[in-house]
Amino acid sequence: MSIVKILNVSIDNLTQLEFFEKLSSGIVFTPNVDHLMKLQSDRDFFTAYQSANYKLCDSKILFFVAKFLGTPIKEKISGSDLFPAFYEYHKNNEDI
Repeated sequence: MSIVKILNVSIDNLTQLEFFEKLSSGIVFTPNVDHLMKLQSDRDFFTAYQSANYKLCDSKILFFVAKFLGTPIKEKISGSDLFPAFYEYHKNNEDI
């Protein structure tokens, strides 16, 4: 899995499908511009971010910044869309 670094945040460079295929457990954060700004000054927030197993891009702005910096992110994955998509992906999985 590749990582895209923007400021002090490492963002997992995964499509939603790749994420669902890889996910078995863990903590998921969905960084956006507000998070990036807060992470620069809020030590507790930064510490919480370090506990995340996955950090998925939740911002078109970060998506385009990464592209501009020459490290394009495969897909913007909104946190608000993640749960319904997770359900759809696993709806026939009796183990979930």
